[in-house]
Amino acid sequence: MKEARTYTTGDKLYAYTFERKKVKNLTLRVKSDGSLHISAPQHTPLARVEEFLSAQVTFIEKARKKLADRQAAQPKPLCLITGEAIPIWGISHTVWVIKANTRYACAENGILTLAVKDPENHAERIQCFAEFLDREARTRLTPRTKELTPIFAPKPPKVPSLAFRTMKTKWGVCRPTQGRVTLSRNLVFLPPALVDYVICHELAHFHHADHSTAFWQYLATVMPDHKERKKALNAFPIPKLEECKTP
Repeated sequence: MKEARTYTTGDKLYAYTFERKKVKNLTLRVKSDGSLHISAPQHTPLARVEEFLSAQVTFIEKARKKLADRQAAQPKPLCLITGEAIPIWGISHTVWVIKANTRYACAENGILTLAVKDPENHAERIQCFAEFLDREARTRLTPRTKELTPIFAPKPPKVPSLAFRTMKTKWGVCRPTQGRVTLSRNLVFLPPALVDYVICHELAHFHHADHSTAFWQYLATVMPDHKERKKALNAFPIPKLEECKTP
């Protein structure tokens, strides 16, 4: 059974969830929201649990600071209103929402223009931007994939068929047996060097379908700096659109 408990040391109070389990040792988890969970062997005295917690204070504070720093580094959710900044192909653009009879969107000279019938309608702005992402992805990623495919000859034997969709956890998916690659529309946010990494990563799967050592060795032959690009990709702040109404 889980118990909600508190422990005070010095001027700090720690709330934690305590659970006795069939385990050999005391364990402490700092969850993604900063909350604490302690598991202990069945007959561990509470005094031993609190002693254990006291010894973990430095670890807890470091873990919570790391979580806070990571959270602070995340981009703030966007409502797609005039004045917000958003990266398009790695270059910061300022959102400008205007009223128009025909819905369209374009990005040029550092301005992302969203033309909609009702600028106050959040759903319409989201739809306008989604159409922009899809169009940009198809317009830019299709020819770039064609340019990069010959590097991987003889596989695939021809440019793979491409599909585009919004992905939450992946940048792309390769189906070698189907001759098909699906790319995330979110690639539109990235600088060209990181876009090339994703495309090359997927094309390399025509030679090695998994992420084995052989796959990474092969990718290194066509993109020697793939590790640096992957690291930069993982660190790139992808915008998140706020599901809210404009204030």
